[in-house]
Amino acid sequence: MQTGRMCVGPSEIMEDWNCSKDKAYKIIKQLNEQLKQEHPGSIIIAGKVNRKWYNEHCMLEK
Repeated sequence: MQTGRMCVGPSEIMEDWNCSKDKAYKIIKQLNEQLKQEHPGSIIIAGKVNRKWYNEHCMLEK
């Protein structure tokens, strides 16, 4: 897991979850949809997900 960056991209998700690039993008899309629903004013970048949101929702951070 990289540190110091605000967003997580597909390559990091592929490494964390040992999954394909297609699956990584599906995870990103699902997390971004949840983020947008719970925090409508959030900045969302296509193909990336907010690191804090990713860590909290994938149980990588308590």
